[in-house]
Amino acid sequence: MSFFSTKNTSLQSNFIPEDVLEFSNKNQGMLYYRSDTRSPEQIFKLGFSPRLPEFQNEWWKEAIKSRGYIDDLGIDYRAVDSDPSVCVCMTTKLESAPIFPLSQENCYIYAIALPEFTQIKYLGKGTGDITLSRTGGTPLDPKNIVIDLHNLQSKQVGNICRFFGSQTKNLGLYAGWPLHAYEALTYRVLPQSIICAIRCQREALDLQIEVDCILGEKRRLCAGKQFTFTGSIIENQHFSMGQLLYVGRPGKSKLCEMDYTLVKERAVAEITNIKNQPEYCFTPNIYYGFGGKTF
Repeated sequence: MSFFSTKNTSLQSNFIPEDVLEFSNKNQGMLYYRSDTRSPEQIFKLGFSPRLPEFQNEWWKEAIKSRGYIDDLGIDYRAVDSDPSVCVCMTTKLESAPIFPLSQENCYIYAIALPEFTQIKYLGKGTGDITLSRTGGTPLDPKNIVIDLHNLQSKQVGNICRFFGSQTKNLGLYAGWPLHAYEALTYRVLPQSIICAIRCQREALDLQIEVDCILGEKRRLCAGKQFTFTGSIIENQHFSMGQLLYVGRPGKSKLCEMDYTLVKERAVAEITNIKNQPEYCFTPNIYYGFGGKTF
């Protein structure tokens, strides 16, 4: 994997011949966000990495706690949560980023440019067996993949609702409590993939939504936050507008050029839009994550 500037083909790491570049396909990648209490001075140098890095290529299985369930119905009939100790948790929705960390202290929101989602699919055996749904654009190295956790959680909620039918009160909300976070997971985020940061001031909302269900012993709680962005957008001087990745399947891969120009423009526009809001913004509540979905 190499990073470079789209203004020229001067690579920041391993030189790649121009004839190889000519045959690589461009991809615009995708925009992600992450909230963190650590300062840009630290994050722009170190990036984000898991506390437990030893899982390497199998990180995504451990991250979704696949060892914790034995069927296609999540854990205890709820969509799985991620394990932040073995992956880097992100979101595709800017308004969801201030949900985490769960404390109330102020933080920074980081905009990140990475490859597009890779889906996780069930093998259809009803045993919880899963695999990566690889396409021609999937990064060859599993450590460069971004997992669409929101999509997997939605599949599990659908499986749960179909299994129990529509007679169980609050089943959908109980099973799909994490959908409002719009989570995406990756193994690591290098400094070159971080576009910028903005300081986020946040406070807990008095309104707390509780959801109970006969299938669960404990109620699910959804505590929202109100937030605002303060100060100027902090640009990461280490960010690279381009990236070279091998994509595809083992034995059938190709070199792909990622051009993050539009991703950066979108990040600045979205952050600026919220920063210019005259009042506080609000994180999505548990109901928001069900918008447009049918279970």
